Amino acid sequence: MARVCIIGGGTAGEEVASETDMRGAHVTIVEKRHASEPPWRSWPELISRSPTKEGFLTRRRASSPNVLNAEACAAGTGYVALSGGDRLRFDSVIIATGVRFEAVTLLGLRRAGVFILDGAEKYVELRRVCASLDGAVVVGEGYRGLEVFDRLWSRGVKVRLIISYWQREPPSPLVLEVIEDVARENGAEIQTGDVSRVVGNGGVEAAVVNGSVVPCDAVVVTPPRAPNPARAAVKLSQAGAVEVDWGMRTSAPSLLAAGGCAELKGCAWGSGALNSEPCLSGRVAGSNCVGSGHAIGSTRVEEVRVLGLHWSRIGGRAARGAFDNQEETVSRRWGSECACSITHQRLSERVLRVECIQPSGSSPAGLPPLGADVTLEALAFGLGLSDISPISDTARLGLREWQKS
Repeated sequence: MARVCIIGGGTAGEEVASETDMRGAHVTIVEKRHASEPPWRSWPELISRSPTKEGFLTRRRASSPNVLNAEACAAGTGYVALSGGDRLRFDSVIIATGVRFEAVTLLGLRRAGVFILDGAEKYVELRRVCASLDGAVVVGEGYRGLEVFDRLWSRGVKVRLIISYWQREPPSPLVLEVIEDVARENGAEIQTGDVSRVVGNGGVEAAVVNGSVVPCDAVVVTPPRAPNPARAAVKLSQAGAVEVDWGMRTSAPSLLAAGGCAELKGCAWGSGALNSEPCLSGRVAGSNCVGSGHAIGSTRVEEVRVLGLHWSRIGGRAARGAFDNQEETVSRRWGSECACSITHQRLSERVLRVECIQPSGSSPAGLPPLGADVTLEALAFGLGLSDISPISDTARLGLREWQKS
């Protein structure tokens, strides 16, 4: 029986544990926290739903993992060193220590009514005061900001979202325009910029947004995240993450990494950070540490639901540098809530990304893989469209063929 050690009991670590346990390995999780937090992707739900509700925030879990409430101070091929001095031997080690939240610098940060969302408990705290909030400013990272914005808006809070940056490739301009228009129609506002100061006598009374004073009684910050790898003799990326290949293997034998602490090396389509894919990368790492040969694949699927809209994108992330002038994006908007963008290579006409936004509930689960020959009809069905003319019209602007192998 293979002995597997997982450093970190978060979302990626739980996925690794489930996968390895299912394949008959003896699983040990080293986790310094005594209580398990809900998965990162579920945190926004804590604003609108009770964390104690039966069946909420359940995780896949190995049937009988050995959990050590300790801190791993070092790891290498076949071993994990604990802070207490113990050195444990294993056949494989997987680093799944996730991310850390970077410090937030904002004048007036310590005022009552400022919520820095750097833990699940902060989302629960925000939920408790929702009923008493009249207006709130949400500022920070775009994707998490949209999710928090949506949950506050659904609770009846008048919200203004200020997007300072995007942790991943941003939505296309046309998709963002649809979201902004629907927000305005619902009495909310989304804009790009930053909050420089929080003002008020004791508590929050206003925020200075792009030089203008915006009255509010809460400022909610979605802080940036950075890789938080365990100390190990492995190659790190420029961002400080553990470099892994497509099978989640590091530069050291029998040492793998998954989730937010890992980054794919040699990614031609942009950032290889895996902070948004803890489940998939965890499953790949778990299967490969016991002898399988799985790979994470280059096609990405991303989704966000906000204001009753479903935004989805499938394909590779944006290329960098010399590839930029080889890409072309054609877009079309129809109605007030629907838009589609298709990005392709000019010379080969190979489809790189398809992005669509439309009302929630109108899309089947998943889009057709871009690695196959995709007909207009198949793509329209995958996007949940009964009328393929928007896709046809968009394609005729510059696409004569779909994905070529």
